[in-house]
Amino acid sequence: MTDPDLPGHQTKTELALRVLRERIRSGELQAGHRLQVFDLTEELGMSPTPIREALRLLQADRLVHYEPHRGVVVARHSPERLSDVYDMRLELEPLATSLAIERMTPEQRDTINRTHEKFLAAGKAGRGARMAKLNSDWHLAIYQASGSEMLQEFIARLWDVFPWRTNWALDQRSADSVIEHDQVMTALNAGDAEAGAKAMRAHIQAGSAAEQPELNGRSPTE
Repeated sequence: MTDPDLPGHQTKTELALRVLRERIRSGELQAGHRLQVFDLTEELGMSPTPIREALRLLQADRLVHYEPHRGVVVARHSPERLSDVYDMRLELEPLATSLAIERMTPEQRDTINRTHEKFLAAGKAGRGARMAKLNSDWHLAIYQASGSEMLQEFIARLWDVFPWRTNWALDQRSADSVIEHDQVMTALNAGDAEAGAKAMRAHIQAGSAAEQPELNGRSPTE
């Protein structure tokens, strides 16, 4: 399996890990889905060794776990764990946004604006899966512009263990996200770090509120 968007220097384990993490993050592989080494070797065109190593790393990050008689399955996250993730995001992501507005280059600003425009277009077209991908690209482009590798690492780790599919299953949440992204972009393009951090915090808080059915153990579509 090849992908022109993936760095050419990745090892097979790194490639398998990236593909599986993205599928879990996007909701393509949902909680309880069984991950069989034989199937993955055929699908990814790899030997069992890098697949097993990728699954081991995913298990260390609690994205998957072992169940008796079933093997490795995609993990469910407890309400308490999701609440902890949101609490940490509320501290780290506004900080990264503030630093990004203060430090970003014109090229980084242009990239963020282009990604935002694509996000808006996907929203108008009602393309939820596309919005989810562009939402991730937009957030991570902002945090990269902060210039803090440590912040980026911590935030990426939080994103890797979060079930993003729930927000994008909600039509109203997608519409609200467009408005919230606009508010962040207004501050970003004005160079207002304080307003940008405030808008990002409000965006994450709104996401947390939309997730409350999941945090209470119910489907968001119930």
